Amino acid sequence: MSGRISVVDELPPLERFVRDYAESAGGAWDEVEPQVYDLLLPQDAPHIDAGGVVRVTFDPEAIPDHPGAQLATLGAPLVDGMLADAMSRGSFAELFAIGLNLYPHKLADRVASSFTLGPNLSLDPRRARAMHFPQALFWFEASFVSDQKEQELLCVAIDLHYGRQVRHTDRLLAPGLLAQAPVEPLPEVSHQGARRGYLLARQRAAKTVAALANARRRELETRVQKQASRMQRYYDQLRAELEDQTRRGPAQDPDKRAARLNALAREEQLRLAELQSKAALRVKLRLIAVLLVRQPKLLITAALAAKDRRSANFELVWDPLTETVEAPPCPACGQPSYALSMDRTGTVTCPACPPSQRRR
Repeated sequence: MSGRISVVDELPPLERFVRDYAESAGGAWDEVEPQVYDLLLPQDAPHIDAGGVVRVTFDPEAIPDHPGAQLATLGAPLVDGMLADAMSRGSFAELFAIGLNLYPHKLADRVASSFTLGPNLSLDPRRARAMHFPQALFWFEASFVSDQKEQELLCVAIDLHYGRQVRHTDRLLAPGLLAQAPVEPLPEVSHQGARRGYLLARQRAAKTVAALANARRRELETRVQKQASRMQRYYDQLRAELEDQTRRGPAQDPDKRAARLNALAREEQLRLAELQSKAALRVKLRLIAVLLVRQPKLLITAALAAKDRRSANFELVWDPLTETVEAPPCPACGQPSYALSMDRTGTVTCPACPPSQRRR
């Protein structure tokens, strides 16, 4: 069995996933007819009960013509098993970014023009060295459980050299950019560990999840209030009917009437409590996958010089993916900045530094 040539980009995402999974898991697929496949699945996949050759269809109307086929939909045991197995197989990967221009035209001029310098200062990029900069991408699954369950996938990328969040993840994951081996071996820049990157990524993800949870909580409270109001009107109507029956009918035992009213009150409280319990929002955040991308960048040694011969050396990073120089951390306060000055002692400062430090 082998996959046939087709326009993969036009396939629905689930159909494309099933075909890709069969190939990546060491199996194969054969298209019997549109949306009907014979899959050769691994026998040892821990999340899949059926191994060997399995016929599946993505079209419910094809079931009568293929009575032995399984309908492949989200929530079906076979598809859920494939998703679980794919997640366990791809929980961690290491790739290299390739095809980047490490010899940009007029690099020194482009770097110098990126900064706003204090009076009588000049920036002199002196030496550039190509190195691998690890970029760690963390995928988190956020689950929001109340009277219904919703899930969100969040991707947070951290540059392990500076310990900052990478905003251009779409470029970093562009087709054709990543490979299993580098074009040429490069030394690796000094960087923080993956554990530190995970902690930073989790903090960023937690902020996003908190905002999503607050929005869902407001929607949930509004929906619960409407349901509670309808429920209260229903029990008010029952009490009104009981009062009406009491006025129109024969005299009733006051104790029985009070017992019925108490029973309605207890039932109302129970239903409202159940409604509030189901509507309580529970949030769970878990890490499901990590990708470490070693991206070539240029580590530039630069000097900030004043006319009175004060000077300070520091390092800059040129990112060939975005074709920009990254904002360096201020040597005085550590905040990233493109605006640099120099105090009387030759210390480089930025606008975020305390005024007393900038005046020294």
